[in-house]
Amino acid sequence: MPLVLLAGLQPSYGQPPNHAELAWSLKYDPKTLDPAKVDDQASETLRFLTGGVLLRMNRQTQEIQPALAASWSVSPDGRTATFHLRAGLRFSDGSALTSADVVSTLKRVLDPATAAPVAEEFLTPAQVTVEAVDPLTIRIHLPTRIVALGKIFDEIAIEPANHPSASRITAGPYTLAEYKRGESLRLQRNPYYYKRDAAGAQLPYLSTLHLDILANREQDQMRFVRGQYQLIDGLAAENFKLLSQGNAANMHDLGPSLNTEQMWFNQAASAPIPDYEKAWFQSRSFRTAVSLSIHRADMARIAYDGHATPANGFVSPANTMWHNNQLKPIHEDTNAALQMLASEGFHKTAGQLVDRTGHPVKFSILTNTGNRSREKMAQLIQQDLSSLGMTVNVVTLDFPALIERLMHTQSYEAALLGLSNVEPDPSSMMNVWLSSSPNHQWNPSEKKPATDWEAELDQQMKLQAEAPNQKARKLAVDRVQQIVYDQLPFIYLVYPNALYAVSSSLSGVEFSVLQPGVVSNIDQIRWKDSNVTDNARGKH
Repeated sequence: MPLVLLAGLQPSYGQPPNHAELAWSLKYDPKTLDPAKVDDQASETLRFLTGGVLLRMNRQTQEIQPALAASWSVSPDGRTATFHLRAGLRFSDGSALTSADVVSTLKRVLDPATAAPVAEEFLTPAQVTVEAVDPLTIRIHLPTRIVALGKIFDEIAIEPANHPSASRITAGPYTLAEYKRGESLRLQRNPYYYKRDAAGAQLPYLSTLHLDILANREQDQMRFVRGQYQLIDGLAAENFKLLSQGNAANMHDLGPSLNTEQMWFNQAASAPIPDYEKAWFQSRSFRTAVSLSIHRADMARIAYDGHATPANGFVSPANTMWHNNQLKPIHEDTNAALQMLASEGFHKTAGQLVDRTGHPVKFSILTNTGNRSREKMAQLIQQDLSSLGMTVNVVTLDFPALIERLMHTQSYEAALLGLSNVEPDPSSMMNVWLSSSPNHQWNPSEKKPATDWEAELDQQMKLQAEAPNQKARKLAVDRVQQIVYDQLPFIYLVYPNALYAVSSSLSGVEFSVLQPGVVSNIDQIRWKDSNVTDNARGKH
């Protein structure tokens, strides 16, 4: 339902109802409630809100700060890390949190049977050992130096020893109280959370969080206007202008985010698609021709109403420390694309592009239902590739069905999705670039690299993780970006801007382009209006 139909309503723009439940939405169900298995944005948001971690990366300064660990240190050779827990830590059920819980959690994360995506950031997780020195001290022994070691622990939620609880017994600010699949999650304040404010009051301030599962973005905006939601985390660009007309003070465009939108072709040898299609998709010339035909500036203007930047790689220019400034913007060139295809034996017959054996070049692009920007981008790609004589069908699926195709059955030809980069450090993308990873989307879980350039990606990603200094790391990451730019396993489209709507009834909100955005300091957020009481505290 378009927002213009709300003209007859008296808008309250995120003003809360007569209770202190902070409400917003997730676009889809978390793929998992297990914090060790997180690899999607909804699950990551849940882990952030509930998970107690040894170290936390400050989403504003990007500094690694103590959390459950009061302090930590790394040996001169970089192969031993020691953590000292805060005294008196408790889980949300009141049980003591000790080094035994940390050791159990880390061993589970490192166990191949868990298939924890974060394990790959340890490079050789099977060779990592963990020990409890005493009830408050943990020591981790690494086979090799990991330069960005600290930020790994931002992704590991500590759970009770030998008792994974699916986010229901936690050491973070909240605990999962209720989950209705396809409907909502309700989180309750952890009464034993370790943090306190400057006045000594225990955090978090807000007693309850309510997160609806809501793929329909118009409904998202409508509920914000009505005051049913106080946040829109990751606002749809198409409605940013409409909401701004009602109350611009609630709207925030932080500029390019770290996130990317990209399409890719299924290159998996085992994919249930014809061999001739696999040959197209595995051809660098074919992928390059497609990339050269895409009008990225039009995508930013039309699909994002100007709230996006054309992309040329997986590191956003907002990530100034790691972006490779030597990569040139990608400008559309249909003639060059046709020449490249001709060199591979493609030619047109009655306007239809066919391969050297006469198969017409026809394929489908999958994307998720309800994401208007992606649907528009897919339609623009459809139009752009028609200039090459390619026939493209756009297929939208609900997110669970889409993930089933991409991650399990491999029954698809091309896909268009985004990647939410939670952290600016490229080590967090080990689970994408390592050929052995299940998130190596174009050809997941390779037993060995299928191509020489994928083998070099493996080598360079491991090199950046072990490099002795920042300069060496930057050189390795720049090389990875260059390989991806040249080989196009992902065809990058745009960097969406970080867009948020936040009710003026809230205070303490700190904005960040890093996920989870405006709730990255959830334990500090509170109501401005003293008449709206917190259910747990009764005052502010």
